[in-house]
Amino acid sequence: MRTQPCLRHTPGFGIVPAVFVLAALLVGTGLRAQQVPQGATAPGGFVIEGLAPEPVAEPIDLEAIPRFEEAPALPPPAPIRAMPIDDAGAVEIPEELLGDEEALPRSESEPMATGADVEEEVDEKDSTVKEVEKTTAPNQAPVMAEDLRAQSPPEKPDPVGSSVLTRTEARTFTFSIPAPRGQILDRNGYPLAQSKVAYYAAISFPYLGSEVSDPEVQRYAGERIVHVNNILGTDWDLSRKVVVEHYRDRRWIPLTFSSVLSSSQVDELKRQKMEGLTLQPVYLRHYPQGKTLSHVIGYVGKRPPRLKGPIVNDEALWGLPIGVDGLEQSFETDLRGTPGRVNVVFEADGTKVKEKVLSKPRPGYNVVTTIDLEMQQICERLLEEKVKRGAMVIMDVRNGDIMAMASNPQFDPNDFIPAITQDKYSALAEDPSKPLFPRAFRAAYPPASTFKAVVALGFLESGYISPNDLFPCPSSWKVGDVIMRNWNKKGEGSMNVVGALTRSCNTWFYEVASRAGADTMSYMATRLGLGQKTGIPLKETEGFIPSNRYWLDKHGYMMSDGEEAVMSIGQGTVEVTPLQSARMMAAIGNGQQVLKPRLVLQIQDLNHELERTFPVEVSNSLNVDSYSLRAVQRGLYDVVNAGNGTGKAAYHKITVSGKTGTGQWKPSQKQNISWFAGYFPSKNPVYSFAVIYEGDPGEVVSGGKQTAPVVGAFLEEYLNEENYNRVRSRANMLEEEAPLDEAEEYTSRAPVQSIFQEGEPEPVLTEVVPEQTEAAARPRPDSGGFFQRIFKRRRQ
Repeated sequence: MRTQPCLRHTPGFGIVPAVFVLAALLVGTGLRAQQVPQGATAPGGFVIEGLAPEPVAEPIDLEAIPRFEEAPALPPPAPIRAMPIDDAGAVEIPEELLGDEEALPRSESEPMATGADVEEEVDEKDSTVKEVEKTTAPNQAPVMAEDLRAQSPPEKPDPVGSSVLTRTEARTFTFSIPAPRGQILDRNGYPLAQSKVAYYAAISFPYLGSEVSDPEVQRYAGERIVHVNNILGTDWDLSRKVVVEHYRDRRWIPLTFSSVLSSSQVDELKRQKMEGLTLQPVYLRHYPQGKTLSHVIGYVGKRPPRLKGPIVNDEALWGLPIGVDGLEQSFETDLRGTPGRVNVVFEADGTKVKEKVLSKPRPGYNVVTTIDLEMQQICERLLEEKVKRGAMVIMDVRNGDIMAMASNPQFDPNDFIPAITQDKYSALAEDPSKPLFPRAFRAAYPPASTFKAVVALGFLESGYISPNDLFPCPSSWKVGDVIMRNWNKKGEGSMNVVGALTRSCNTWFYEVASRAGADTMSYMATRLGLGQKTGIPLKETEGFIPSNRYWLDKHGYMMSDGEEAVMSIGQGTVEVTPLQSARMMAAIGNGQQVLKPRLVLQIQDLNHELERTFPVEVSNSLNVDSYSLRAVQRGLYDVVNAGNGTGKAAYHKITVSGKTGTGQWKPSQKQNISWFAGYFPSKNPVYSFAVIYEGDPGEVVSGGKQTAPVVGAFLEEYLNEENYNRVRSRANMLEEEAPLDEAEEYTSRAPVQSIFQEGEPEPVLTEVVPEQTEAAARPRPDSGGFFQRIFKRRRQ
């Protein structure tokens, strides 16, 4: 009697096929677990250093693996090194990694709009029972774990040869060795998505003899399933059909029967070993930051079905999931890597006699994003605390890098690994707050008064107004039989464009829009990138900017004065995304270019060699008159910093410029939105931002009340000494609280006239508070005003 050389015994525990040990060595040798610095929670990546001289069946002692104490990141375009990680996340893949991820229960129905795997809320054994009942006689019931306790083990087999590959001559098969999936990193190397080791309980069949019966094969499997269930208190099982077919056709590959085991379950099975029972390690996707950036990263799913039938050439040793949303989907080809190939020769009886590695698997590339994890986490925390539903985007005005892009509420992509339960999926899909929906780039909203910055620049550039021209800001404006009122229902005298932006006077914009026309506004909006996809590597919505041509094609007439008036305050059919709004403010802030937002810096291998980079791209030059630009910039500055501005809640030690907005979103439900968009510092801006807040039905909202404080809180938390000095250095600021130059340098060639001419302005706290007494609303000289108090900035 001879023992098949293709089986290697793990002492006292199980049998691991040598061909899979070899595959594991190709993938796992040299993989390192790294330590995470305090405050970061993420496992590290894989580095293939070579093939071990001899395969072993014993798992690697993870505690003995050398770990990196620190891995500093280099600024782009230099390679980014993944930051160290700890044992809470990914660990080195053991050498006996076999993988059979597709054995997990899954739903065949199409999950979500993005195609995630959804685990049906039915016991796995029920579905397998139904499958077998359709194909077997009534007395051939599925093998249930509890049915096997009283059955005796099979007699000792006579190893004459395998019944699966019995041939008159030797056969050679080529197996595909899956490659580890690459990581997704933030700009400083902190991991956002990577792989970790997981284990399944599996049966490793020995050769049971040439005449072994189906019941004997089933008893062998059942005893091991019962053993595991008794130890762990589980009820896993397999059908007769699956057990017998696997043994007859694929017995060299361990047959998994559990779901992912917890670490305590793994330890318990290691203590209570049984021959023919093995722990099958695989690597699963892991999102170490949890919900953070979930709408951008996406997730993986859609595992291939369980392989059946005899082993065929080029068959993968185990299945891997694919990206179905976010960056996981967009960079699937880069992240997936290149599988290796190995030839295995079997004798006529199925005994493996020779193997040759044709090529090693090449791990997937790492995708380095532009995201700053610190910024992202602050944004998400503030949205969760202050914004029930909404989004926040921060963008570098110099190069278009997206530093943070948050939507609230979120979801945890780890729920989709290895498969989301039906209950969890239904809860997410049916949640009225839509946690699966990326509001930052896939939701379009009326821009409300933030659009006035675009409109004002269009008015100035078209020549219909100059920075010094005064127009009235009455309490109402009449077009036909319709009376359109100012937001505070008060008249505020005459003002120039700076004053109109500062006070956000609706009636001023109604009047000028009726003179300048719709195309003046739509042209500038289009130049600033509104109403069109930004070009990020994610599915995004376009939004919409109306024009006379569109109106004529759709309605048969040009836009009326009333429709132009509504458009001028960012209402009606005007729709933009928060990302587009941040991009627009970046263009106004840098004053030169409309940049394509950049979400990914570079693709690099695990040795930190660059595969390709993504350079800064300019969509178009702004090419506006400097005096027009300065007038708009001054207006945005005064919104935040003047005593009567509507966005004073964003006042901070670094000067902020921006525009608030409050708009009707779902009028039938009396549901409104509020905006705050702008940039900082006001001089030589470094970052632009956009925040949106979705109000509840009937809720009174305003940019000054809900969204400007979010930006102020962000600056308060983010601008510690190190970050403040970094921003200040980039902006070339000479003083910590340097004010802007005099008004004439921002508005016109000649000294600008007084912003307000006829009548005393009504100081207000927010854009939607219609009544405020002068005593209550006028800022105290020692306090700096309501929003200044929030942001703790004082003039010296």
